[in-house]
Amino acid sequence: MTDIKQKTTAPAGEHSRRVVGTVGLYLGVALLGLLLIHATYGISWSMPRSWYRDQPLWGALSFTLIGIGWWLLRQRPASETVWTPSKPGLRFNNVTLYTRVGCHLCDDSLELLEGYRSYLPPIEEVDIDADPQLQGQFDTCVPVVEIDGKVRFRGKVDEVLLRRLIEGTPPHVM
Repeated sequence: MTDIKQKTTAPAGEHSRRVVGTVGLYLGVALLGLLLIHATYGISWSMPRSWYRDQPLWGALSFTLIGIGWWLLRQRPASETVWTPSKPGLRFNNVTLYTRVGCHLCDDSLELLEGYRSYLPPIEEVDIDADPQLQGQFDTCVPVVEIDGKVRFRGKVDEVLLRRLIEGTPPHVM
């Protein structure tokens, strides 16, 4: 069994945010359900006096809890989390990015790949419009990332899959 150690752990506040969001969402849904049951069938057990006196307030509280819980759970994790593979060093012999002029996904892919330049060789950018054969091959699916002669990504570079590819490839021995 191998022990792969990655520095992708979420910050301490990330876990707390998820817990508070989940609890808020569940409490809000439970409170709303209780309000609907009370309005439809009535409740056979006694509730605090404020339950009967301030029903609109309880309804607003349930929607507020649902909204806050949903908002907290929809927040993206902090992008400051630093990822490094378990073994440092360059992987692969060559990386080719097939692009075309005016392709925003190509620009995004290049920027993403540049973020991993510590683990990748220099990225060779090739404009497919300059070569009819490449244009026929990759016309509708740029950007295309070819690593060591094998097409790894078409249309968009998935960062999670790129990390897995880097982690799963041993570094070059210097």
